[in-house]
Amino acid sequence: MPRHVQFGLLVFILFLLGGTAYYYNLQKRIRDLLRSQPESAHPYVTENPAYSPMAPVRKIKLFFPSVRKDGLLELEEREIHTSDNPSIEAKEIVAELIKGSREGREVAIPSLTKLREVYVTGEGLAYVDLTREVVDSHPGGLTREISSIYAIVNSLMENVPSIREVQILVDGAEVETLAGHVDLSRPYERDLSMTSLAENPQLSGLK
Repeated sequence: MPRHVQFGLLVFILFLLGGTAYYYNLQKRIRDLLRSQPESAHPYVTENPAYSPMAPVRKIKLFFPSVRKDGLLELEEREIHTSDNPSIEAKEIVAELIKGSREGREVAIPSLTKLREVYVTGEGLAYVDLTREVVDSHPGGLTREISSIYAIVNSLMENVPSIREVQILVDGAEVETLAGHVDLSRPYERDLSMTSLAENPQLSGLK
């Protein structure tokens, strides 16, 4: 084989190897970049609650487990769009709980959980339907289980006056417990005795 042909073949092979290495390196960089991007919070299984985009907002009070004292629920303030439909406002409230604390408090609802639906009956019973992750990803323990339940119950009843009781469902059905301790086959009423409101009633007017 002539020398110039051998040289050309060698150059072609080197070019091919270099291009292949560049391609795989580029693919790896793209995958690493995608993995490094934080996932956007999307707590709903389907679409966002159907409030009007022109609806005014109002402040609400959410309850999250404290990091300084086990069993204590502390207040954080958020804003939601107002609606004449209590189910829509209730969905916004639960979605904010799933998004988590903005002030370094513990998780009320595991972040992998999605909100399927919130139904509010004419008698004021709210059914909060969550995906299976609320059970599978729950940290466990009696105190954390009680905190999760009352973070939901108290947050809804503190902000939606027409809600009188709250029952938690998982994948559209009743479950015995979230983490093996607290009976979820029945609805619960508000209990502020475990919240920072009980420690300091002046927080009821949180700004």
